[in-house]
Order: sequence, then C-alpha cells, then structure tokens
Amino acid sequence: MPQDYERHTVDHNLELLSLLGKKPTLSKQELQIFLSAADLKWAESFLEAHNLGRRKLLGVHVGSGKTKNLALKRWPLRGYIELLGTVRRYWPDLGILLFGGPDEVSELEQILAAHPSPLVVRVPSRTLREAAALMRRCNAFLSVDTVHMHLAAAVKTPRQIVIEAPTLNKTNEPYGNPYTLVKNPAIAGRNLEYYRYDGRGIKGTHEELTRCMESVTVESVYAAINAALSGKPQA
Repeated sequence: MPQDYERHTVDHNLELLSLLGKKPTLSKQELQIFLSAADLKWAESFLEAHNLGRRKLLGVHVGSGKTKNLALKRWPLRGYIELLGTVRRYWPDLGILLFGGPDEVSELEQILAAHPSPLVVRVPSRTLREAAALMRRCNAFLSVDTVHMHLAAAVKTPRQIVIEAPTLNKTNEPYGNPYTLVKNPAIAGRNLEYYRYDGRGIKGTHEELTRCMESVTVESVYAAINAALSGKPQA
C-alpha cells in the first residue's frame, strides 16, 4: 500500500482491509483500550491513598522511547522542573501525576527532588492499562508524542497537550481526541524533513536536536496548561 504522510497510521492500517475485499463498517473510528475492573479499582485506590480524588489533576509524561536516537525528542528535563514550579505557584491545589516507566526513573526522581510535595506524585503503574485508568481521571495531560500520548487519546483524556517534537506529524497525532499543540518554532513545519518511517533515526546531530527541543519555551507550555485548567477552548 502507498504511504501518505497526510493520513493517520490508523487509517493506513484500515486500508489493508481492502486487500481482503473488505471495508470498515463504522463511519467513525476510535482508539480503544479495554480496562478491567481491577485496573479501574487500582486507579481509584491510588488517588484515595494520596488524597487526590477530589482535586484537579494534571498528568505529565516526561520521557519517550530510546530506540535509535528518539530520546532526543524529549523536552529538556529542566524545562519540566521550571514548568512545574510555575504550575504549582498559580495552581497550588492541583495534583500533578508523573507517568513513566523504568527508562524515566532518573528524570522522575530529579523532578520529585525539585518539587517535594504530597501533590506531586509518581505513578507506579505496573501495566499500561493501569496507567490508562489513571489518565481517565486527569483534567489535562502533557507529553511529546509517546505511547502515553496514545493511551491518553484512547481513554479520551480531556485537554490533551502535546509539545511538538520532530517526530510528530499527521500519521501519529492523538487519534480521535482533541488536543492542543505547543508549536516548536525550530521545526516550523519541517517535521518530515526530520523524520520518516524509513528505519532511521531523527535527522540531525545531537546538538542540533537538543537545540530544537530547547526552542520550546516554558512560557508557551504553561500557557497551554493554564488554558486547559481554566476551561478555555482548545487551540
């Protein structure tokens, strides 16, 4: 099947049905993840244990995969640390949930050390389903394009916010869930010049890609979060 970078990967996959002489029967497609009663109970128990059940919640995933050079699409850790300082100053009653797996342990520990508070909590989910069950309870969710971004889209997390990285394009944006894009001025619409599905990494040196992600300011990300938590229309 021909590649079309103006269409989502989900729609490309559905086109494979035509090779079997079939076509989708639904007029609208959605991502789904099936959560068990145990997954939902785990999420509720976690919130109750941390006294977060009645608070507004911001979910944050600071990481990304590390295959090839994809770790270079992460927004700088110091940006997250400064951002959460601003968020906590203007939204002092907000609960902040830090998502991530073993690859993000070091980063999460540094954030927790910079923000020692019972309202800033690491999510110790054992499975992606447990993480997704907790994302359902978030009022907003922030990440670059990662598996956690797609989980948030699958459970229809409201007010999803995505920091633009070189790997983001129409093929892998949150599918079927409205989101606010924090634009990266260094990319300026040249996403496909940086990354295509050719088995290679992101084009550019370590220094170039680091500067690319550093070009996204704390102020621009906070503006998106503030608008989300305030209930303003999504950009």
